Amino acid sequence: METGKPILAQAQQFATEVRAAVPHQMLAYNLSPSFNWDTAGMTDAQMESFIWDLAKLGFCWQFITLAGFHCDALSIDLFARSYATKGAAAYVQMIQRQEREHKVETLTHQKWSGSEIVDEMGNIISGGTSSTGIMSAGVTEKQF
Repeated sequence: METGKPILAQAQQFATEVRAAVPHQMLAYNLSPSFNWDTAGMTDAQMESFIWDLAKLGFCWQFITLAGFHCDALSIDLFARSYATKGAAAYVQMIQRQEREHKVETLTHQKWSGSEIVDEMGNIISGGTSSTGIMSAGVTEKQF
């Protein structure tokens, strides 16, 4: 289901009608990034409970299309503004320390960027004689 605004009554009507025709149908709801939640007439408490209210209606697949796009854009914009005045300290304060504090695995990013696969391909191509590798001794990932 996709609507112009996050209106629980619409979702309830939709779920009721679909379930009348197909009782065990699992439902999906797009929590659109185009919604202007602040003008939807909902309180913060209603916004907070919205996904749980949808789940009670049978919406088992809920998603925000482009959530990653908006998260990335916001964080990059904030970082770029801070970097312009704080330099490398902006990276340390806004990203690296936050990743460490919240135990975000990308703090040690080499394994997430495919480095181990590239190293394995290099070893296959060289017959195991490659003396360099992204994940070799001294890799910066080991600093963490």
